[in-house]
Amino acid sequence: MYPPRHPHPEQRPPGRGLAPPRRRALQGLLASGALLGLGAPLTGCSAEDHKNAPAPSLPDYYPDDYARMVDASRREDELLLYSNAPQTALQPLFDGFTRRYPWISKVRATNLSSSAVFQRYYSERATGGSPVDLLLSISPTDWADYAQRGIALDYESVELSKLPDFAQILPRVFVLSTDPNVVLYNRKTLAASQYPKGLRSMADLCEAHPSRYRGKIGIYDTTNPFGYSSNVTYTAHAPGGWSHLRRLLPFCRPENSSGSLTEKVISGEYDAAVHVGGTVAIRIAERSGGLLGWTFYEEGTVAVPRALSIVETAPHPNAARLFLDYVLSAAGQQDAVSGGLGPYRAGTEGAGGIEPYQGLVRRLGEERVFLASYKGVGESAHAAYQRRWDSARK
Repeated sequence: MYPPRHPHPEQRPPGRGLAPPRRRALQGLLASGALLGLGAPLTGCSAEDHKNAPAPSLPDYYPDDYARMVDASRREDELLLYSNAPQTALQPLFDGFTRRYPWISKVRATNLSSSAVFQRYYSERATGGSPVDLLLSISPTDWADYAQRGIALDYESVELSKLPDFAQILPRVFVLSTDPNVVLYNRKTLAASQYPKGLRSMADLCEAHPSRYRGKIGIYDTTNPFGYSSNVTYTAHAPGGWSHLRRLLPFCRPENSSGSLTEKVISGEYDAAVHVGGTVAIRIAERSGGLLGWTFYEEGTVAVPRALSIVETAPHPNAARLFLDYVLSAAGQQDAVSGGLGPYRAGTEGAGGIEPYQGLVRRLGEERVFLASYKGVGESAHAAYQRRWDSARK
């Protein structure tokens, strides 16, 4: 058994929770983008003039000519990412990168939907040019399409030998983090005996009290690429996955983002939400003062890789290569933890509820951690799954 995680050990009675101002404060963080990064582009640490800063020492497994790429990057003082990651998740990575390479002082990321990351680049590329250097998204089906187009920069990270085999999950597409899905729940609206342990326990609770829980559970919609990958990976690998999901879906309302799922659990509109991205949910739950709880799924938890790639038209190719290598390095993977991302490099230490992939495997067992695939999905297969999913909701 894998008990639910509670930010604080005390068990509040089900009728008591955080005061409304605290709930409003959490909702305000979501709405303003302070936790979800819905606002202006993110910037790394700025500097007046670091062109002559000394080059950092390099690991002994880096090739001899790597120093030439470092020197070439001195003429590239900026970097732009199209990203769907929460901006606060990227800030520790940006800070660490600009400390290592202070002359690359303008590091920015836009915050787009998972598919818009790709569509924006494709549109700009078709009309004459794009300012972006790297794409970063957690949309497996979009990545499969991107890889087939053959438009990534031909570069293989020097860190690959230190990473698991899935690090280069597609040609020239590299995994930044393996972010687990969780069940997020409101500890005020549920009694302690009702705290979920996964989809199976949620389905048991809802079927025992159907009128109470109908429409009170949020779930990621399968029309969303992340939602589709989360649902299909769970039903394909969790023992009894389709049965548990089929039983739960009549009580669910679909949403298209972890932000909306989280906000509605905070407000009490939902008692719980499933397939919520841990990057968002865990950090907010841990800071909720006991209002929110979260748990992995006892029947098996899905981890969705968040990947990045340098586009072949990158205007700052040397800086982009350095950034890719940095985020895959030991230092970069530790920075990922600080931002709430799930690292996967061996030796990385977890913190604040965030565990490396190896920690998930140790905690849950290898047979209960399901890494989402980056395979393409045909329209007919997607439509068939959607029909089955929709039918179960009726």
